[in-house]
Amino acid sequence: MDLGLFSPPYAQEYVAGRRSLQEVIEWDLQVARWADEYGLDELFFAEHHTIGHEPSPAPDLMIAAASRETRRIRLGAAAHLLPYHHPVALADRLMYLDHMTGGRYIAGFAPGSFPTDGQLFGTGQDNAKMMDEAIDIIEAVWTRPGPFRIEGEFWTVDMPAHSDQWNGPHLKPFQRPRPEVVMTGVQPTSPTFADAARRGFSPMSQQVAVAALRQQWETYSEAAVGAGHTPDRANWRVMRDVFVADTDEEARRLFLEGPAGRTWDELVLPTFRVVRDRGGKPYALGELLLEPGMTIDELTLEWMVDHFFLVGSPDTVVEKIAQFDEDLGGIGAILSFTFDFSRDPEPYRRHLELLGREVGPRIAKLGARAVATA
Repeated sequence: MDLGLFSPPYAQEYVAGRRSLQEVIEWDLQVARWADEYGLDELFFAEHHTIGHEPSPAPDLMIAAASRETRRIRLGAAAHLLPYHHPVALADRLMYLDHMTGGRYIAGFAPGSFPTDGQLFGTGQDNAKMMDEAIDIIEAVWTRPGPFRIEGEFWTVDMPAHSDQWNGPHLKPFQRPRPEVVMTGVQPTSPTFADAARRGFSPMSQQVAVAALRQQWETYSEAAVGAGHTPDRANWRVMRDVFVADTDEEARRLFLEGPAGRTWDELVLPTFRVVRDRGGKPYALGELLLEPGMTIDELTLEWMVDHFFLVGSPDTVVEKIAQFDEDLGGIGAILSFTFDFSRDPEPYRRHLELLGREVGPRIAKLGARAVATA
């Protein structure tokens, strides 16, 4: 099992005017350097255009910058929001990025979920259809020789034949036939997971309860088999916040009282508690985090630290990760959100050190033993 990080980034201090955007970027790069130094496996960056507390409009630029600051960690986007880019331009940039990183790049595709981003780009209700069309074009640019022409609903692509005069078109990915592509799902029967499975892409699960995660894997696996692919749990990434300190008590205190706890309590949990309408039935997204028999009123930060997140000493976190992996029947990676500890960075640096150097090797040994006895 791999251990990695996901940076939205959460930047409440930037929204409050206490930090510059450059400082937000520099903190992300510092986290990348630590993650690489301590042996973590992956780091993903998000894309948002109108969300002040998650200011990251260009994950490709963050990946390019982080690639110059690191040596081994894989760097991904979760995700490029395809309706907001011309697919040929994005395909070319990502092939270039694949070469720049020496094949450490992981692609991620999504339609975009924030309505204000869609309003900014004027995409209306077409994001899902635009994503599907863009994926077809990007894969063609990555893998098909010219000449070819694609006339879609939203874009037309006219790939020329190779010209000896211009020595091109010439770009192809560093990784052949293409970089790994991930798509993210939230709902138990996520249509995004079914689409990813049909295309041979990898699933990435958001932070939801074990029961929902099992349904997500069933959705993905059934669609993959139906499309003639063999689903591989080694490619399944699951988001779950992890925080490690020298003792259980210290880890719990640092999470609850520090930037991670404040981010969840002030920003993330209120979003999960908002009641929406689904098919004439009120529901809150946070219901996907709950154990059977719980109500949304019981969804508190303290409950999540004690029963949902993977928080504690190295021994405790290894035990929790091993149980989590067993409960799900095996996964390929756990990804934890990053948080802005820049005012007092030592607890976060120590967390990454313990996660990479103590938890990671022990998790790898557990995985090796499981393979040996399978």
